[in-house]
Amino acid sequence: MNKTVVYGLIILFLGIAIGYSINDMATVEEVPVGLKVPEMSAYLRSAAENNTDSHIWFYDIILYNSGDEAVYVNSVEPVFSKNFSKLVLEDNNIIVVDKLINGKSSVEVNGQVEFNTTGLSKEEILDSTDENIIGYNISSTETIYHSWAEI
Repeated sequence: MNKTVVYGLIILFLGIAIGYSINDMATVEEVPVGLKVPEMSAYLRSAAENNTDSHIWFYDIILYNSGDEAVYVNSVEPVFSKNFSKLVLEDNNIIVVDKLINGKSSVEVNGQVEFNTTGLSKEEILDSTDENIIGYNISSTETIYHSWAEI
């Protein structure tokens, strides 16, 4: 085979390989900026000293603003898993925050929920709190100014 043809084929295959790799790099998803919950801690206790029919699950979350602009957060409401929702005794679990979170800053949000533990063993009670918050509904306020307004 002629050297020119071999070199031509090598260059052709290298071009195709580079084209695919550039295409792969172009489809890399960027992590969106905004409010995130990077960490959460929790603990559990009985609702009353002599009551084993309900327990209270206390949780603390860090609400982090990964953007550059400040965000005013009115409230946070945990979204419970389907199984845990069946045990929750309270309908309203909205936590009032009413704080401005500057860009690249965070605030701690504390909440609690009482849930039914009638007939559950200690192990079942502990297991019921695993992965029970699957998301958060966050209510925030943003002020949008006219382009001609002086701020």
